[in-house]
Amino acid sequence: MAARIDDLMVLGQNISKTDLAKYLRDREAVLPRDFGGLGDGAANDRAAIQACFDRAAADGKFAVIPPGTWNVDAGVTLGGGARGLIMQGVIQYTGAANAPATVLTLGDGGTTRNGEKLYLGLQVTRQIQSDWASEADIGILARNLDASLLDLRLVSGFTIGLRTLGDGRGFEDTTLILGRILNNRYGLDAHCATATAWNTSIRYYGGHFACATGINPTLDRYGVRFSRGAADAYNNHNRHVFDAPNFELRQLDPNVAIPFLNETDGSAIIGRALRMEACSPIVARHTGAAQDCEYEVAWAQTYAIGIEYTATASRCGNAVLNRHRAPASRHLRLLGGMPNLRAAAFRHSATEVGVEGLAAIATSTTTATTLAGLSFNGLDGITPTARGLLLDAQKGFAFVVDTRSAKEFALAHWLVGGADGGRLFVRCFDAAMAVREDVAGDVLASLTTMQWNSPSKAWTGGATMADSSLNRRMTVRLGPAVAFAQIGIVGFDGQIELEALRLYGLPEAAPALLCGSPTLPVGQREFAAEVSWDLPNLAPGATSLLDVTVTGCRQGDLAEAALASSTRFIELDATAWTSNTVRVMARNISPTATFDLGPATLSVAVTKRRIP
Repeated sequence: MAARIDDLMVLGQNISKTDLAKYLRDREAVLPRDFGGLGDGAANDRAAIQACFDRAAADGKFAVIPPGTWNVDAGVTLGGGARGLIMQGVIQYTGAANAPATVLTLGDGGTTRNGEKLYLGLQVTRQIQSDWASEADIGILARNLDASLLDLRLVSGFTIGLRTLGDGRGFEDTTLILGRILNNRYGLDAHCATATAWNTSIRYYGGHFACATGINPTLDRYGVRFSRGAADAYNNHNRHVFDAPNFELRQLDPNVAIPFLNETDGSAIIGRALRMEACSPIVARHTGAAQDCEYEVAWAQTYAIGIEYTATASRCGNAVLNRHRAPASRHLRLLGGMPNLRAAAFRHSATEVGVEGLAAIATSTTTATTLAGLSFNGLDGITPTARGLLLDAQKGFAFVVDTRSAKEFALAHWLVGGADGGRLFVRCFDAAMAVREDVAGDVLASLTTMQWNSPSKAWTGGATMADSSLNRRMTVRLGPAVAFAQIGIVGFDGQIELEALRLYGLPEAAPALLCGSPTLPVGQREFAAEVSWDLPNLAPGATSLLDVTVTGCRQGDLAEAALASSTRFIELDATAWTSNTVRVMARNISPTATFDLGPATLSVAVTKRRIP
């Protein structure tokens, strides 16, 4: 009795390829040698292979290509009547570089369903590298497969390495195990030929898509293409899932080297754990209406990876999940955002500039030991520019966060023009808000070694944050004993022009940001105080003065006062008189009446000036 496909798969896992081939040969296989084929790498074996394939299709058997190199000068076709193909050797096409051919065709076309097929160890190469001038140059063409398994070991040297085709019906519900796909302009091409065809619900495992440096260096190349067929062909390919493919496509100016090219209007093209080396910083180019596609990049030579939408693209809504460099930051949620430091800046004093919601910080020598003493409402050496704030070396801004429960954060910054620069800055404090000095394990960063700066009692990144060194997006992990922390950016190596700053944390924690609270009155434009004031007896035109302590106020601040009293004839004027002091003057503006008010609450408010 003939073995079933699942029997063959079990056998393939437990016995050698030679024994498997012998099993097939004895029971239900056809070999080219039955028809005079040699497989010696010299003879033209096309006629023998085609005769073998025709017999396998007619008798419902497996075709087997034994070890060796089986040359063909034209294409061969294994019809849908065959149960499958087992290859231990290589089919090699001997045509010229500009002589296109479809070398190995699997399954019938038209409306035939080629179901439950097994193709193992497929290897098809070109003796002479294709010049990529013709898309009729195809290594392997698989037609109308359904619920089948295709195991590709090697296809090399063609314009299209492997094309999966829905012809008069679908290519669907099939698993492809991919090996080496080398020196092809399009490594894998998913295609439909007619309006009644489809190419959907396919699973792909592995695949090394690569091009050598000298192969057609002026031409673009792609790993996987979802190609648009004829004008009336079906172009809504959907649910293709790729697991862990590797792309080394060799970008050489002026060509591009892109893992995925999607010319179709389908959806749910999913790539997981992709590797990109020597590729363009583009994981996919979309030229049609493809949507709901996701590309997860596990490793790349840049983290600035995107999807390119050409002028003909009519949909977006696709996503790149970049897990290369600081992957934890992809799972974090925004805790504090300062999208425009220039707009949030204020004059803390005549020479100092601050930003709402942020503590000004410095890496200069300090004797302070507390969170309050090491956080400033503003500093000298910060100059507003047209778009940002120019920070002198050793100056910066930080979020101040409660880290008693939350321990993992990511900091994102933007310098004007997208320039590189600045260093990660972290200062740690205990539960009493006393600074922790040089404690091992207090701070880890994802892409730099944190260095202890003893004079400033802070940790700074060991390198400038830059795109070229792939350390611009960093995750920060704090130790268990760190209760509060300043997390920010400093111009450690020189001036930086900072435009935006954001802090992210894990979604299960919502820690408090302390700037602007009574605990930490920094990063604050508005200050207030309340006192009880028992005004003396005021005759018409008489005045009374009171100095009120408003910690944080400076000369030049805008001040106002209000008295909880029912009379409308007592006028109040407030002035930021000296640092931390507001002078309030009460004047009786009645022309005739004298007032002697009882004690009442005096409220004083001070506002820092916006920078015009």
